[in-house]
Amino acid sequence: MTMVSVVIPAYNCAKYLPTALESVLAQSYRDFEIVTVDDGSTDETESVVRRYAHSVRYLKTANFGPASARNRGIRASVGEYVAFLDADDWWEPKKLEAQVHELEQDADAALAYSDMCVHCEDGSTNPSFLKSRPLARSGYIFDQLMESQFIFPSSVLVRRRCLESVGLFDESLHSLEDCDLFLRLCYEWRVVLVDEPLVHRRQRVGGLTSNQNLSTQYLIKFQEKALTLPHLSASRRRRLRWKLSMAHLSRARYCREQRLAEECRSNLVASLKSDWRNSAALCDWMASFVPPSLITQFKQWRQVAE
Repeated sequence: MTMVSVVIPAYNCAKYLPTALESVLAQSYRDFEIVTVDDGSTDETESVVRRYAHSVRYLKTANFGPASARNRGIRASVGEYVAFLDADDWWEPKKLEAQVHELEQDADAALAYSDMCVHCEDGSTNPSFLKSRPLARSGYIFDQLMESQFIFPSSVLVRRRCLESVGLFDESLHSLEDCDLFLRLCYEWRVVLVDEPLVHRRQRVGGLTSNQNLSTQYLIKFQEKALTLPHLSASRRRRLRWKLSMAHLSRARYCREQRLAEECRSNLVASLKSDWRNSAALCDWMASFVPPSLITQFKQWRQVAE
């Protein structure tokens, strides 16, 4: 059997971590190691992991973020395949078995990913995340992944040699670091979709993805980095420049809401430089010269008229 290294980054997830660890220990595929990287937690994460000392390697670092924690786990592990499991998610028992089988059958595939069941904090459940992601498929999916995020760390099993070839997670990104890695992998290799919900993902409020200030900044960095991929075709470069233009527009609108007029305008200019066809950015740029009091007055007139 081919060994799988399961890397679990953990930051203040002591209440969820036992479920994650137990789901790995219950896997039908038995040739695996577990490396849990404590990313500077201040809760009971360490004491929770110590209870599994017979089967889990525990590493502790300062709080450098999930990209750094995952990279530390990758470098400390030895398996030919690497699987990631966020500390608040958990797996179905046949997750590893199904994905190892697919990669063993397709030597040219860099990774296998699966569908997910999403559990929301309000108690609702989405039994099939990928039903709302029609672009998800097997094969060479770089173009699809440019348009839609449908691969998540907990759903992935990846070949170590492919990970090392593209350079692991980018530790300068504190958001979208997973999207960046998977986009780089899919630029080089084909992937395999196991179309079953083999992962349970907790959709929690309050993480980096819900922080609009950070998410709009890192979206720009993500799109800028995508444009540095080698040998991009003209059509792909145009599409990525449009995506970068829209990222700058999102940042500009956030800055406008926060009354950061200078940064708002600079991002609108950057949006138009990225793609001059962005008419929404042009309209916003022209509106940025209108006094706020006049815009407020106009809104009030429009409400009265309606």
